[in-house]
Amino acid sequence: MSLGVYLFRHIRTRQILVTTEKSVLARPRLLKSQIKPNQRPPRIRPDHWTPLVVALGFKDKKAQANAFMLASMAGHPLVVPTAQEKKAYVLMPNKNKRLAEMDMVERQVAQLARTLMYMDAVRPDTVVPVSSSSGSSIDGAVSESTDSSSDAESAAIKLLWEDKSWISKIEDAGLHWPKWVAHGDLDLKRGNIIMNPEVRQTSQPQ
Repeated sequence: MSLGVYLFRHIRTRQILVTTEKSVLARPRLLKSQIKPNQRPPRIRPDHWTPLVVALGFKDKKAQANAFMLASMAGHPLVVPTAQEKKAYVLMPNKNKRLAEMDMVERQVAQLARTLMYMDAVRPDTVVPVSSSSGSSIDGAVSESTDSSSDAESAAIKLLWEDKSWISKIEDAGLHWPKWVAHGDLDLKRGNIIMNPEVRQTSQPQ
């Protein structure tokens, strides 16, 4: 069974909660640790949070915890704001500025990409080794498959997306996805219930 890291998006504010659970209700303390005090909703309402992206395939709970720790850190924009954009932000009415600060989607998707890039460069033990038939592994690092048609099957980490346009947005910003990452679509019921078989069968983390 596959271990995952989940990014949930607030449907109104676009705030993000990162968790290792399939439900935002499983760890309500995340609200205090990941969202600024003056921007927190008073409580977690599951109908206000929808999955943004799910990363599956970490080889053990330690690897999953490392990925969660990195992905839940406060992210930065894909592209550094220009001087003109910074000036426009300063001149914003306070209400609009607060809404812009609460919108964490781009920053945390960028943080997820940077997390996987870091793991690729520094912590290759975080990914799941593939079988010898699709590539060799050294200390858990996955080598590129020689058969491009089997890339999806041999990928160590699979990202399931609510909106797959983020895949190209990351690449257009000069970041990249490691070769051991594959992408797919989230199958959502009623907007926030994940129906993908690979997610529903994941083992429960500690």
